[in-house]
Amino acid sequence: MNTQLPDGYAIRPPTDQDLPALAALDAAHTRHAVGTALRTENEIRIEWKAPYFDLETDARIVVSERGEIVGWCEVYDQVPHTRTSSRLRLLPDADGWVAGWLLDWCIERARAGAKKAAPGQPVVLTQGAYEGEDALIERLRSVGFTHARSFLRMRIEMTSPPQPAEWPDGIVARTLVPGEDDRPVVELICDAFRDHWGYVEVPFEEELEEWKQWIHEDEDFDTDLWFLALDNDHEAIVGTCQCYPFSGEDRETGLVDVLGVRQAWRRRGLATAMLLHAFGAFYDRGIRNVELGVDSESPTGAMRLYERAGMHLAWTIHVYELELRAADEVPSER
Repeated sequence: MNTQLPDGYAIRPPTDQDLPALAALDAAHTRHAVGTALRTENEIRIEWKAPYFDLETDARIVVSERGEIVGWCEVYDQVPHTRTSSRLRLLPDADGWVAGWLLDWCIERARAGAKKAAPGQPVVLTQGAYEGEDALIERLRSVGFTHARSFLRMRIEMTSPPQPAEWPDGIVARTLVPGEDDRPVVELICDAFRDHWGYVEVPFEEELEEWKQWIHEDEDFDTDLWFLALDNDHEAIVGTCQCYPFSGEDRETGLVDVLGVRQAWRRRGLATAMLLHAFGAFYDRGIRNVELGVDSESPTGAMRLYERAGMHLAWTIHVYELELRAADEVPSER
């Protein structure tokens, strides 16, 4: 970047030693936006272990003259390099130029990755903005981003035990067995989300390796809250509901992180059964509040399912896209 920085400010890649400060920055950003911190320091540590992410090349922080980190961005760019995502975090009182500099850096980094995409493929960069982050939304629009999708955080506060799950005929449920179920459950997740907005087919072994980081190295990961639905006749996994015992800093709220059903098994009540099963597991642990995220335009009708289960809107994040290369456009050699 050639932009002149204000006196006393520095831009550099983050290091492992910055992790506590970055977790605090992330918490300050999301508390200001939605009222709570959404990621723990441990979650960020595991995210950094993704096989396609490198702190030196894929992240930048802005440090003030007092040594305070006031802004931070990350870019996640994996094969086939057609859909890159960025994440921007700012102190609530950070000067506007901080967001501008970091956003420009994300775009430049994404353009470098776009050169690796196969010819003829469109390439986009995505960036989220919470409802009410008007300054960030305006900045995104000013450099060419357009609104693509909105994702909703749904929530339920249970005042009594949830309705028992009614499993479709032939279905049995159990929890995940680490090591034994890693590969088949990741295969299921790929199948379940292949027709969802924004899905890109990435090398399976890379996807599997990323999930293994969470399953085997995340100290907060609880496989007793990862439920599998199996076709009893064929012993095949046909649905999955992976949950966390808490949501970010909120230790009184559980999180349904992944809820997916194989396409051939949809419309049989399986997703509803898994959700109610998860509600029951949380309730038995004394956790009365549960949240999950959903595409507001989900092709599976998930919104209606969650509303029927008693969930309501907690907050919204909007996803904006910047087209870096149109379909059939000749890749630039710059």
